[in-house]
Amino acid sequence: MKTEKARTIARRLEITPRFHQTDMMGVVHNAEYFLWFEEGRLQVMSDVIPVTEALELGVITPVVENHCVYKTPARFGNQLTLVTTHNVLPAYEGRLRFDHHLVDKATKSEIASGYTVITLVDAKNMRLIKEWIPELWSRYQALA
Repeated sequence: MKTEKARTIARRLEITPRFHQTDMMGVVHNAEYFLWFEEGRLQVMSDVIPVTEALELGVITPVVENHCVYKTPARFGNQLTLVTTHNVLPAYEGRLRFDHHLVDKATKSEIASGYTVITLVDAKNMRLIKEWIPELWSRYQALA
């Protein structure tokens, strides 16, 4: 019996830290990284189920795990690229993981890396969704 492997997809997000995202030393506050990770994750998920459609269907996608390793400080005005990758799974396992790598465009050095894990929940009864709606599953499987 042949086992299907996950396909890896990637999305890129260009980021320039703004003044209000930094402290008095011009270093980006650690909480901002999680907001950027969320933007990267939403880039992937919006191809499957845009937020407005998710709300209409009563599907919510709570974050159940967040992790970040800070390697060098990001600073006000740096030109950064966030690459978010996701393994498109052949079967839903109850969780979706998104890996994030934040790179300084000028130096090509990695600023931070981390991951986010979400799950799908029925908004009406707050129970985990064990099986995707067929149309959404088709969109998920078609991610490229």
